[in-house]
Amino acid sequence: MKNACAAAAFLAFTCAVHAQSSVTLYGLIDTAISWQTNQVGATAANGRALSSGSSVALGPGFFNGSRWGLFGTEDLGGGLSAIFRIEAGFNPTTGVSLQGNREFGRQAYVGIKSGYGQLTLGRQYSVPFETLLPYDVISWANSAATDVWVQLLAGSRLDNTAKYTLTIDQWKFNAAYSFGGQAGSVSHGSTYAAGLNYQGNVFSAGVTAQQAKDLVGNKQSNLGAGASYVTGPVTWQAYYLYTRRDGAFTPTSGQDFSPTYGTYTQLYTNPGNTNIGTSSEARTDNVFQFGATWQATPAVQIKAAAIYDLGRHVDANGEGGNKLSTFLTGDYFLSKRTDVYLAGAWSKVSGTFNGPFAGHDDSASVTLGLRHRF
Repeated sequence: MKNACAAAAFLAFTCAVHAQSSVTLYGLIDTAISWQTNQVGATAANGRALSSGSSVALGPGFFNGSRWGLFGTEDLGGGLSAIFRIEAGFNPTTGVSLQGNREFGRQAYVGIKSGYGQLTLGRQYSVPFETLLPYDVISWANSAATDVWVQLLAGSRLDNTAKYTLTIDQWKFNAAYSFGGQAGSVSHGSTYAAGLNYQGNVFSAGVTAQQAKDLVGNKQSNLGAGASYVTGPVTWQAYYLYTRRDGAFTPTSGQDFSPTYGTYTQLYTNPGNTNIGTSSEARTDNVFQFGATWQATPAVQIKAAAIYDLGRHVDANGEGGNKLSTFLTGDYFLSKRTDVYLAGAWSKVSGTFNGPFAGHDDSASVTLGLRHRF
């Protein structure tokens, strides 16, 4: 009888512990057919286009990178919880892993959460990315007519990161430090940042700052601010990002300052566009975005925006360039989890940025996509 009671008590305890823990599987798949002008047909040995033309292709969606992930939490008692997240990105048309072929390239961290805030350790979103994301109309999507450019300048995700997050009412504070791990110097290869957001019913805003050092101490610094304002069914969004990068700055593999995903890779791999580490002078970029989201009906959403980058001292000769991108999208929600969309986009570059679109300075695209969340 005593053994039976003990077994019953053990089973009850096990169930109670199990009820205090949870693991959630989630994901998103965004796939699209896209027509785009000025695409590479053949390339020379140096990677430059020998021929070009319009293309029609099936590839990653306009809005989102496809991903799947696991998020878990365990109640430790006394208001304390343990949390973890692992998230993998992939190309939905080929199944290939993204983010530099990492197994969990989007996020991979473990942490502790309490009423005094949350501390997480691992590969995580950069503070500028997280702080300014609410004020980007299409959330740094995959299209060439968007600001994956900003991820090049401020970083999307960083390895070896300790991040502290504190939320009080409508305020959210983030601070992060990414360890360089270099013998002989604590600061070389490191990144530190802070951000503050206010989330109101009508008005929201955020500010952020970040500084990164490469393995020999060259610096890249960022300052950014964004805001949104709701007027009936329309939400107006804008942000500004300033970047100053030392001429010889060369990011480490853990400082994700170069996009490693997206459909339009020729825009980002063109030597005349990025020139990381080639200019003898500090490169500066001033990036602006302004746009709006119109919830026309519960099922129909329209987005429009323009993005402009003013780059100076981009190449080894100290020359600068400009990039303007615009887009207009229409989104129809078949359900809360599934939507279809049509997106039109146009980009034009000048100065040192010349020639990223198969040797041309502009490109237009039309994309028809299907997106599902689970």
